[in-house]
Amino acid sequence: MLDALAGLRASGGSGLRAVVRLASDGVPDIDALPLPPAFAHPALRRELAFLLELYGDLLGCAAIGLRIERLERAMCPGWHVDRTGIRLLCTWCGPGTQWLDAPGIDPRGLPGSAADAPATGQARPFDIVLLKGCAWQGNAAGGAVHRSPMVAPGPEPRILVALDALWDD
Repeated sequence: MLDALAGLRASGGSGLRAVVRLASDGVPDIDALPLPPAFAHPALRRELAFLLELYGDLLGCAAIGLRIERLERAMCPGWHVDRTGIRLLCTWCGPGTQWLDAPGIDPRGLPGSAADAPATGQARPFDIVLLKGCAWQGNAAGGAVHRSPMVAPGPEPRILVALDALWDD
């Protein structure tokens, strides 16, 4: 997998955004995705298919919003709660997402109420993190408080996979 990621790190692109429709058996058709050449390595395609199938199976959604970000700086450096149902994050390279075990913090007051709080947890590369957002059923005043980690200057970008469930209305 490390060889596969070397090409992705060096690709220089910003990433990928796509909507992935799942087959009736829940398996994504990776070959139908408009993947750039940097994603041609079979190990990357297998890892991506695994994450999509796992997430789709967990949530029972018909489609998944896929983002692969190649980041040279923190995308969301302040503590926040996503305005989504439940998001899967998996960092392939670089530092992983940080979170705050914050039962006493009102997410509506972020970032001010927790601006200087240290992270209570941080994902490692390839950890799968599921974060409930404020759009999750019954979670309007809650959600997982998290942030993007700082990325060290240099040639090693952070590569992050983010998945969001999409349902046909």
